[in-house]
Amino acid sequence: MLETLKEELKNNHVFLTGGGGVGKSYLTYELIRHYRAQGHSVVVLGSTGISAVHVNGQTAHSFFAFGIANDSETMLRNDKYNKHRLKELREILERCELLILDEISMVSASVMEMIRYRLDQLNFAGRLLFVGDFFQLPPVSKRTTNSNSLFGDPLYAFESTAWEVFSPKMLVLNQPKRTSNPHFFHVLGRVREGDSSAEVLEYLSALSGNTHAWEKDPTVLFGRNAEADAMNKIKLRELDAPLVALPSKETLHDISLHVKRLEGWKKNLPVQEIMELKVGARVLFCTNKWGKYMNGEHGIVREIEEDAIWVEKNGALVEVERHEFVLNEPHMSGGDIQEKPMASVLQFPLKLAYAITIHKSQGMSIDTLVCDIDHIFESSQFYVAISRAKEPGDLLLRYTRGDLRTHVERCIRVDERVRAFYATNPSVRLD
Repeated sequence: MLETLKEELKNNHVFLTGGGGVGKSYLTYELIRHYRAQGHSVVVLGSTGISAVHVNGQTAHSFFAFGIANDSETMLRNDKYNKHRLKELREILERCELLILDEISMVSASVMEMIRYRLDQLNFAGRLLFVGDFFQLPPVSKRTTNSNSLFGDPLYAFESTAWEVFSPKMLVLNQPKRTSNPHFFHVLGRVREGDSSAEVLEYLSALSGNTHAWEKDPTVLFGRNAEADAMNKIKLRELDAPLVALPSKETLHDISLHVKRLEGWKKNLPVQEIMELKVGARVLFCTNKWGKYMNGEHGIVREIEEDAIWVEKNGALVEVERHEFVLNEPHMSGGDIQEKPMASVLQFPLKLAYAITIHKSQGMSIDTLVCDIDHIFESSQFYVAISRAKEPGDLLLRYTRGDLRTHVERCIRVDERVRAFYATNPSVRLD
C-alpha cells in the first residue's frame, strides 16, 4: 500500500480515504517517515486542533496565517498585517515537497479556496495529500440557502473550485485493521454510507442486549462532556485509595508564541493539565508506544510515582513514563524545512477509562464499549462512536429516551452530496 501511495504521489495530488479502523493514520505515518528518511521536506497539518495534535503538526489556519478568517475576503483584509509571516511561509512552501492535510472532511469549501489561494500566491510546487472520510466529521459551517442550488451553498471541500483544480486521485483503504469480525465491519460500512435498512437496524438493535459488557468494566462513550466528566468523578470517588494529583510539566520554547494559541493547543491534548488518579483506577492509554501499549487499550493503575505509573495490562505490569507532546511549527533552517518546537507538555499518556466523549475517542480502538446515544443525533457521531469497538460482542448500545431502533434510524443519515461524491468519482482500492 505504501508503494502504491508513493507512486501515485509522483504524478498526482492524492485523497486517501476509507472508513474507521482501516489504517489511514498508520499509512500516513509510514509515508511521512519514508519521505523524511529520504531527505524530502514534509509539512503535516490538521484541519482542527485535535487532528493537529494527532498528527503532531499544527492547524491549517495557523500554518497558512488565516487567523480568525473563514472566507477569502476576511483573509485578504488581514494579510496586510501578516507580511513578515507570509514571507516566511513563502520560503517554506517553495521548498515543501509534500503537504499533508488530515481530517479533510472538516475543511469547508470556503477554507479550501483560501488554501488554494495561499498555495498559488506563495509558489507551492509540491504534492498534496488529503486524508480523511467525508462520511464522517463534517465541516463546522453555517449552511445557507441558495436559490440556485438544490442543497444550498457549497459546504464540503470537494464542492470547492479548489478541489476541482487540485483534482486529487482518490485512494480507498478497505481492509479492517481494528476488528477481526468481517460481518461487523460490513455493517459498519453500511452505517457509514447511510443504510438504515431493516437488516442493519435489526443488527444494531440486537447490540442493546449485550448487557454483559457492564461486567467487563467498559468504557462508556457519551455525546457530551458533562456526562463523561460526571461518571469519571463518581467512579474515581468510589475507589478506597488516596487521590494523587499529577500536574503536567510545561515548557515554553518560543516566547513569541501567542497565549491564545498555546491555550488552544493544550485544550486539544488528549491528557489533562492536572491528572487525578488513584491506585486501582481503570485507565485508557491515549498514545501509541510500540511494543508497550496502543491508543485505546485498557489498564489498571497499580502504583503511582512522580515520574512513572505502573499499569497492569493483560496481566502484565507496564511502566508508563511521561510522554512529550510538542507544538511544532515548520521554519527554514539552512535552506531546509525544520520542525521548530514552540511549546511542550510532559504528562502521562493516560486518561480515566470509565467514560470519554466521542470527540475525544478519535483514533482509539476500545476493547469493551458502551455507547450512550441519548445525546447523539448526527450520523457522523453515531458512526464514529460504534466504529471504536473491536468486536460487536463487546459493544453495548444504550438509549434511555424512547425506542432505540427508531432513534438509531434517525441517527443514520448521510448528506446526499457526500454519497454522490463517492459514487461518481473514480477511485483506486488499496487492499
